[in-house]
Amino acid sequence: MVLAIFCLPWVIYLIQEGSNKMKIVWLSSWPPRPCGIATYSEELITALRKAQNDIHVICHPDGGRAGEKNVYPVMNTEVHGWDETVYDTVQKINPDVVHIQHEYGLYQTSGDHASGLFRLLFRLHVQGKYPAVITYHSVYTRLNPMMRLYMDVMQCLVQAGIVHAEYQWMNLHANLGRVVDNVYVIPHGAAAAVSIPKKQAKEKLGLEGKLVLGMLGWFTQTKGFDLVLEIWDDLAGELGDNTWLVLAGDARQGDANQIDYKKKLLDLVEQCVHKDRIKVVQGSFAPEEYNSIMAAFDLMVMPYTFASQSGNLAHSFALGVPAVVSGLEGLKAEAEASGAAIPVSPGDSEELKRAILMIMGNADLRKRYVQRARAYVKKKISWSITAKKHMQVYKKAAMSMKRGARDLIPEAIL
Repeated sequence: MVLAIFCLPWVIYLIQEGSNKMKIVWLSSWPPRPCGIATYSEELITALRKAQNDIHVICHPDGGRAGEKNVYPVMNTEVHGWDETVYDTVQKINPDVVHIQHEYGLYQTSGDHASGLFRLLFRLHVQGKYPAVITYHSVYTRLNPMMRLYMDVMQCLVQAGIVHAEYQWMNLHANLGRVVDNVYVIPHGAAAAVSIPKKQAKEKLGLEGKLVLGMLGWFTQTKGFDLVLEIWDDLAGELGDNTWLVLAGDARQGDANQIDYKKKLLDLVEQCVHKDRIKVVQGSFAPEEYNSIMAAFDLMVMPYTFASQSGNLAHSFALGVPAVVSGLEGLKAEAEASGAAIPVSPGDSEELKRAILMIMGNADLRKRYVQRARAYVKKKISWSITAKKHMQVYKKAAMSMKRGARDLIPEAIL
């Protein structure tokens, strides 16, 4: 009898393992909002739905397309009490698990540091008995006091946390001053089946037959795009008339810092001797346009001055575009794991220039990097692989809630 009671949770777990379908509530930003996490969510959910999971998205009022099913744009974080509306919606859906995509800005109300999530998670845990999983999209080697406290409390309220890189998992224990036994590593995914002919992509930009160095993303100062513009004349002189630089992106409306930085970038373009070989593409791009622009690049450069990781890098690998990146945390880790990018010291213009010249000036080397990028996506980070790893975490989280205790697994690196 005692043995039967002891084994019951594991019997339930084995039954769950045999079932591949779950009903999942996904809390996040959502397209058409121009947001990296919205794009990430849509791509991962597509893979999870292919595995026959029933997924319901709760998002901000600017999310959801006309006629889109199972999308609930009710999370108005500009209004106090938004967490109550979200909880009521979760109750109506009655899921097996709730998965939250975390970035502080997504859940912040009047400078409250996104603490409304605590109220929501407490009710999910205590009242609804809904297991919760949270993916942290910005985790740094050193957390400031607010972030340390936030993540410490958060990990007590959820059944599982997910980070994208092993260094984030390793440093989390030191930051919180304790062993965090419910955090897992699942790399940022990418599409393994994306195929956009480079010739076609270059034609769309009017750059057919050109060698293209590219930068793509929101015009935030931490992107470091100005560093490349400042060395462009040197690069253009050494690489020859057939090489072009593409600067694609824009400043977010209403963001004074980004608007100022955009002006700085455009001024730098005008100051370049070889400005006739710089193409500026301004806009907030839909996924198809974003992919088309990136596919035209022969090399992407990401000279960021501050970052934990970047979905842009995973997307570039999916499109077979190698990269030169700042040797910052997640960027450096993914460059080393893939062998498809060169990390350089942040802010070092000479090292940045040498790395760009090395790849742009050697077609055989670029080809090897392209092959490594595609192999890395196919074998390590394709969305189908990533989705399976998420299902492992969901089932463990559900088991933990049923048992009333965490179901520890020996593998934290999935």
